[in-house]
This record gives sequence, structure tokens and C-alpha cells, in this order.
Amino acid sequence: MERTWTKKVSKYDILKKLIKYKKLWYNHVTYLWGEPFIQPVFMDALKLWKKLGFTILVTTNATTLNFEKQAEKFLPYIDQLILSVEAIDQELQQAISRTKVFVEWDKVFENIEKHWRGNMLKANIVITQDNLPELFNIVKFLDEKWCKEVAITYPDVDIEYYSREHVLEKITPTYSECMEQIIPIVELCEVQNIRLKLPDFPFCVFPEEGREKYIPLTDDFDYANRVKAADVIMADNKVYLWEVDREEVSPREREHVSNCEWCKYKQMCWWPSNKYEGLYGLDEINSIR
Repeated sequence: MERTWTKKVSKYDILKKLIKYKKLWYNHVTYLWGEPFIQPVFMDALKLWKKLGFTILVTTNATTLNFEKQAEKFLPYIDQLILSVEAIDQELQQAISRTKVFVEWDKVFENIEKHWRGNMLKANIVITQDNLPELFNIVKFLDEKWCKEVAITYPDVDIEYYSREHVLEKITPTYSECMEQIIPIVELCEVQNIRLKLPDFPFCVFPEEGREKYIPLTDDFDYANRVKAADVIMADNKVYLWEVDREEVSPREREHVSNCEWCKYKQMCWWPSNKYEGLYGLDEINSIR
């Protein structure tokens, strides 16, 4: 949407594509980039999607769902809702976003309870240096709001986009620093029946003791996510999902490192980020034999 917005995408452009994919028996069409609720044609798009019988999943930072009129307008059309939660504290959220925007999450969840009737509510927390110490409190808050699907995602290590200093200072903690926060969260989620996922973490950085319970929480063994990633990467070549070789899929520039050569799961996992060694070395990567 961000890229096509310069062309002033209309509801008719969206309708043509939706009809095309509906005839091809698709029931999901993904529109990427940009906050959906601030797109001028989004309401029209929701109505068209619903008429055509599509499943509607929206990922949002919820900046507009603070307001009941907005929530009442949009939420009845949405089947599945993923909330991007950076922080629940105003000062911390503004520090992370470097803006004056503050999402009043109490109001967001009040509005969801009033106006949303979908079937999947999930929160995704992308780790930063700033919110790492608050992860436990964020998950606890989400549980109190009956959000029982939570993902805690390791950040994308993009040194080309950000400076190395900024990545180290603001974005990317070490795997070990993350583990200190995540292990208690795993225990909390077990007690509270929260379905936790830990995307973009190689499972070999988790403690050896109890590792068998950590592995399923990572996306290394989530084949459904693998093929989705492959579909995006290989879309121009028209590769069907069922034709994808697991070993060919390595999203977010993750790759084998020397420590992986001895691992019995070498052909199965997504490996560490290939930028990690330049930041922190590879001492935390422990192959499983």
C-alpha cells in the first residue's frame, strides 16, 4: 500500500484484484506496508473483501483503535486481528517510536471487547533494547486482557539500513540477554495457558535443560511459516508452496554458520542471522548433536 499509494490506489483497483484471486480459489490476499486503518480506501476494501467471502486478517499498531468511533466502524468486518505491541507504558512507547504517539492499550482492549467478533486475537512484540526489560510485564498485561496468543520476535538485524551503533544501542540485544527475560515468560505462559511463539530465534540459543519444550516455540519447525516465506521470496518464479524445498527457505537473511555444521538439525532449522557474528560473535550458538 505504501508503494502503490503514490498511484492513488482506489477501491476499484482492489476489487479487480480480489475478483481475480477469488476466481482462482484463493481465500486470503495480503496487502503489505503501511498502517491499514489510516488508508483512505480501507473501509471500502473491507466491505468488498467481506462480500466476496474472504477471511480478513489485519495487523495493526492500533493507533486508531483508541477511539471508539473508529473501532466501531472497522472491527465488525475483521475476522483475525494481530496487534503490534511495542510497550504499554507511555514514556517507553514514545521512546521506542521516537514520536509523541501513544496507544492507550486499555481503551484498545475495551473497544475490541465491545465491537470485535472475530476468531483470532494475537499480539506481536518485537524486541528492542528499550522494551527488553519490560517483556514480562507486557505479556502479563496481555494475559489480563485475555489475549492468549502472543509472539515475541527477535528484531531484524539490518546494519545497512541503520548504523551499527544504532543497532547495538537501540535495536538488537544479544540472544543471552533475551533468554534472561524469555525463560520466565515461557513459565508464565505455561501456567496461564498462553500460546507463545518466538519467531526468528534459533533454538540452539536456548538453555540445554528443557530445550525440548523451547524448540516448538520457535519458527524453525513451523513448516507453514516456512512455505509462506518461500511463497513471498519465490513469487516471481511462480513456485507452488508444495514444491518448496525446506532447505531453500531462509528468510531475514539467516544462514548456516560454522557452528551449525555439527548440528543434527542442520537441514531443519532457519539458523542465526548472518549479521549476528559481526555484532556479538557466535559463542552463544550451540549445535545439538
